[in-house]
Amino acid sequence: MSDNEGFAEPWLDFEREVGGRLLLHGSVPEILAKYEKIGATLVSKLTFPSPDASVTTKDLTIRPGLQVRIYTPENYKGDRPVCVFYHGGGWAMGDLDGEDIQVRKICRDAGVVIVSVDYRLAPQHPYPAPLEDCVFAYNWALENTKMLRTTSGVAAVYGTSAGGNLALATALKIVDDGKGNTLVGVVAVVPVTVAPACVPEKLRSSYTSYEEHAEHTINTKSAMEGFFNAYGGDGNDPYVSPLLHKRLKDLPRVYLAVSGHDTLRDDGRLLKNALEVAGVPNRYDEYTGYPHWFWAFPSKYLAEPIATFDRNLAKGFDFVLSGSGSKI
Repeated sequence: MSDNEGFAEPWLDFEREVGGRLLLHGSVPEILAKYEKIGATLVSKLTFPSPDASVTTKDLTIRPGLQVRIYTPENYKGDRPVCVFYHGGGWAMGDLDGEDIQVRKICRDAGVVIVSVDYRLAPQHPYPAPLEDCVFAYNWALENTKMLRTTSGVAAVYGTSAGGNLALATALKIVDDGKGNTLVGVVAVVPVTVAPACVPEKLRSSYTSYEEHAEHTINTKSAMEGFFNAYGGDGNDPYVSPLLHKRLKDLPRVYLAVSGHDTLRDDGRLLKNALEVAGVPNRYDEYTGYPHWFWAFPSKYLAEPIATFDRNLAKGFDFVLSGSGSKI
């Protein structure tokens, strides 16, 4: 595929606006250094919105070394399931501030309390440490629904990219731990669902996006290799590769969002197909011609696709939260 083939024109306009394609490569230290440079470029060329002050936040330490941020929408009347959020960043980047603007937006639009988790990061804390923090935070949210003013005894999970992987893994761990009746559903946005080397043979012909979009998206093939190396774990472990988990059928509801020009495109497509085969109610949106994380860049050229993404995400939340809970 050529350098610009298949990209949506608004994205190409955005690339021209910021001076080129945003790409990360190499090991985590190399990725972090490049990401800092990209951030400086974006700040110099784009106007980032102020945080939505209508959403109130509170930071808490829920155990030594583990912080969460609680988001509550304006005029919240209570008694909706809490949603536990896991940020993206290849299991090795990110914090409570990195996706604050987006979390505030969906908190407001979906009218839901969100608990964002500042889980430990690889490579200093490789698998399973990040997942352990995510599961702990889920259980903490369940135990604190009265304080949060959310529906007693139930929760949803939500994550982006590597956080989408952690959301799926947390949901499946909750099911495996016999607490599936507490799980309302999963919102997974551009998630990692399988280690590339562990894609089942029968699915390999449908897993081509790492090659097709190796240099089309900020999470290049090289960067994804760096992230997986840092995270560790066995790619055949169903909590590292949720696509391989034998109990996908026990997930109550799933919303998936996928970018068409993303190394992770087929992670989402394969999971969508697996959910269909398993009979799991799901909703799916794919953004043809757009790469990973396109909604996070506040460019005038991307205003329309970002608005579409935001509307669809709110509908995805409504779909997930409209369920009555787990099948089991």
